[in-house]
Amino acid sequence: MTSEGPRPLPDLAAAIAAGDAARLAVRDTVSRRRTSLPLRYWRQQAHLTTPAADPAMARKAVEGGTAPVGQMLERLGLAPTDLADRLELPLALVEARLATPSRAPIVVLDGEDAIAPGDAAAERGLAVAADIFSAADWGADGAASLRFYRPPGFDLETTVRDLYTLLWRLRERVADPAAFPLDGIVVPKVEHPEEVELVDDLLARAEAALGLPTGRIRVAYLIESGWAAAQLADIASVGAPRLAGLIFGSADFSADLGLPAISQDHLLADWARAEIVAVAGAVGVPAVDGMTLDYPVADPALDAAANRTRWLDRMRLVYDDAVRARDIGMLGKWVGHPAQLFAVLLAYEAALTDVALEHEAAKLEAYDAAVAADQGATMIAGVMSDRATDRHARVVLRQAAALGRFEPARALALGVIDAGELAEAERAHAAHRGVGA
Repeated sequence: MTSEGPRPLPDLAAAIAAGDAARLAVRDTVSRRRTSLPLRYWRQQAHLTTPAADPAMARKAVEGGTAPVGQMLERLGLAPTDLADRLELPLALVEARLATPSRAPIVVLDGEDAIAPGDAAAERGLAVAADIFSAADWGADGAASLRFYRPPGFDLETTVRDLYTLLWRLRERVADPAAFPLDGIVVPKVEHPEEVELVDDLLARAEAALGLPTGRIRVAYLIESGWAAAQLADIASVGAPRLAGLIFGSADFSADLGLPAISQDHLLADWARAEIVAVAGAVGVPAVDGMTLDYPVADPALDAAANRTRWLDRMRLVYDDAVRARDIGMLGKWVGHPAQLFAVLLAYEAALTDVALEHEAAKLEAYDAAVAADQGATMIAGVMSDRATDRHARVVLRQAAALGRFEPARALALGVIDAGELAEAERAHAAHRGVGA
């Protein structure tokens, strides 16, 4: 036998280059499953939905926001102290929000469930929606509500007709495509990725026909069936380029699964919420909880004292539902009443304190210093901190910057926002402080 010498190794540089080419191809493919969401779309603490066919109610929803809550307290014979005590919040926080009413971060004009059946009601809803989107006061930059429309679901024959009719009417009213008065649509009853592909195709066709940039109209999907929950990752990844949010529709979900009641704390509802939070985080959009159906309204059959108790109890109910959603990672909640809007905004504001934000910023600064000292991991205030904890702090501060709760120049310096987002963050910060709101 003859002995051979060591076998020559293949070219290392060529092997690395081939492996990197494969890696980049995979990265390019999977990157399309995550969206790049503009900063203002992270202001989704509350979606106020209102019937598209009722012009007075729609305009109040857009222009009034939480303004009616102070009047409600007076009519019921309640003081801000009563509400603060029932919600177990500092009186100063409740009084501050009463003194400076807030617009809804998003107003959804509902052309589906809130519209009576029939072509006449649909036409009335479309006419009102076109007027409200184009002529109502939606607020100044930094405090403006996002403008969304909810067309009929795919189980109805009027989906395309109603959606296209509204889009064409809105385009007629603006000379400049950049001023198109609609930010997105909420698609109900979606169940399959093929329907998401259809939505994208319909919107792309409309944008091309109307001279709008491709992707101008964002989409939020209502997850309200067994199929939707089971195929959520596929739905979100297919819809990623336009996606603005994933919303849990608890009433239809309960009906689809045959649950005995529409319950906010059913185990299957919690499972669906967990799925939505996970997938929304993966694709890079907010997860939004469904509506609390018990509105804080008076009952004519009750006396004044009983109605006061009823109103406060229902405010506590929606507040607790919002806190529960917030604590599992949902960044907003659907509401259908100004008082619900008030309670939900309080729930999200209460968690985003200046002290908490300063703590997150201090972690970033400490970790940046550790990296500069060539440390990959370090201890910050007795807690192990590394690239993962740094990433979490950045997510929290980015959301705060979008809401106007974190100083924009500091957010930019920390790398939480980029230079192209600074002006938007400054407008949100000024609005939060009451300047130009």
